[in-house]
Amino acid sequence: MNQFTASLWGDEAFSAILSQKSIPQIIAIIARDTSPPLYNICEHLLFRFFGSSEIAIRALSFAFFILAIFFVYKIGENLWSRKTGAIAAILTFFNPFFFTYAFEGRMYSLLALTVTSSFYFFLSRRWKLYVLTTAAALYTHHFAVFAILPQGLWFLKEYFFCKKKVAIQILKSFIAIAILYLPWVMPLLNQAKMVGTGFWLGTPTLTDFRSLVYKYLAEGIPHKLAQPALYLVLAAFVIKRWGKDVEKNLFLVFWFLVPIIAVWVISQKYQAIFFDRYMLYTIPAAMLLIASGLRKISLPILAGVIALFIIIDSFYFTHPTKRPFRELAAYVTESKRGDDYLINWNSAAHHLWESKYYGIPAPIYLSGDKLPYYVGTALMTEADTVSSLPQGKNARSINRIGVITSGPVEEVKLPGYTKNEVKQFGSLKFLWYLRIR
Repeated sequence: MNQFTASLWGDEAFSAILSQKSIPQIIAIIARDTSPPLYNICEHLLFRFFGSSEIAIRALSFAFFILAIFFVYKIGENLWSRKTGAIAAILTFFNPFFFTYAFEGRMYSLLALTVTSSFYFFLSRRWKLYVLTTAAALYTHHFAVFAILPQGLWFLKEYFFCKKKVAIQILKSFIAIAILYLPWVMPLLNQAKMVGTGFWLGTPTLTDFRSLVYKYLAEGIPHKLAQPALYLVLAAFVIKRWGKDVEKNLFLVFWFLVPIIAVWVISQKYQAIFFDRYMLYTIPAAMLLIASGLRKISLPILAGVIALFIIIDSFYFTHPTKRPFRELAAYVTESKRGDDYLINWNSAAHHLWESKYYGIPAPIYLSGDKLPYYVGTALMTEADTVSSLPQGKNARSINRIGVITSGPVEEVKLPGYTKNEVKQFGSLKFLWYLRIR
């Protein structure tokens, strides 16, 4: 078992189910959900040629990840040298948080690719490609807009203190990006309204801010070596030659910190939207910073960082943490009888999309509760939730109810049924309940 073959989790399974639909259907459905459509269109095209297996899904994300690493190298080469580019690329490849999303069947590695390529073309002043990659980023994830903020600050710097001709080119590019994004403005506004009615994130604290920065620098995977790796990364920052190439360093600091600060501030004043994976595209900037302005002592420190990163990543790659839903589905398929009724228990999370992906018909049992606005809500049908168990004549033929949950077994209460058997699959549980006669 490794990260390519691990079971899909909820959001990945939702994406896979959505991507099996036609492109017009994908656009129509996701316009009522929480993200833009580019990743699902790419996944849809992948499915046509390679199928919708876990390996195919993760391979697509890994391909985007590798391309993102290539652009990290190109930025380092553009700003400094091939050596700097190579060191930055290696650091970014093995950065634990960045590494985890190389195997996530969602849009995050595509987001990293489009934003990183956007910054490369911005720096190299290849404006047409900059416009296209930035528009692609916006059509991948809404948080790409925060990547434009440091570029906007650089526009102001160029306009007021440097070359107005360059500033005018940047402004023209911004206008072109806005025009390309116009078709998605109304879906964006509608999605923002829906999220505002009840999203699941809480207001972040300063501790959350610091924790996210540390995650991005070295602590992206829980491991006993994560803290030593962080100390080495911080040491690399301390000994870096900050006085050399100040403008380049400032640009990368803007790239790394401005999106994080902006999202944190918005989460204080308006809707809480501060979540680690939404801004992972800032990680390359941090890795480029510590790969540049090196002193003699820097190389052994960076070698230590890379060594620790590799150990952490290797453990992560060979020890998947995603819930083993495929194994649960195999058990249910084997043990289910014709008259059994299956449900998903709505605990801290539900598993509707995994159930659908692995072919287990099990609606969410709400028992009066209202679902928060989760990813995938727009794809749900009336049949995907039930507020009561089968009653009257419908219940007479049902002797067993199977319950899928990752919450505490004790919280599952089914009127008229008694717990008979519990099967454990990691943190997943499958419970059989028998009807009380």
